[in-house]
Amino acid sequence: MWTEILRNAELEASARAGYDSVRAAWARVVESYKSVGLIAPEANADALARVMIALAQGHAAQPAVIGELPKETLDDGLRALMSMRDPRPAG
Repeated sequence: MWTEILRNAELEASARAGYDSVRAAWARVVESYKSVGLIAPEANADALARVMIALAQGHAAQPAVIGELPKETLDDGLRALMSMRDPRPAG
């Protein structure tokens, strides 16, 4: 499907519309997490939504490529990723 999207404008438009809809829904989830303090208030909701989609797609593909990812490993890895801080000085 991915290679066909590159050649077929109608399929690309349909896929983009679906992706945009999912991205907007995930951005709303991010905003709700921000409102209760689970995510930093300055976090870019659209950027985080895009990353969450990429992680979900990778997680869906992983079993076919390198095997199952245990839930505990996913939980630990996501928790560590979400705890990262920006090392650049503020200002």
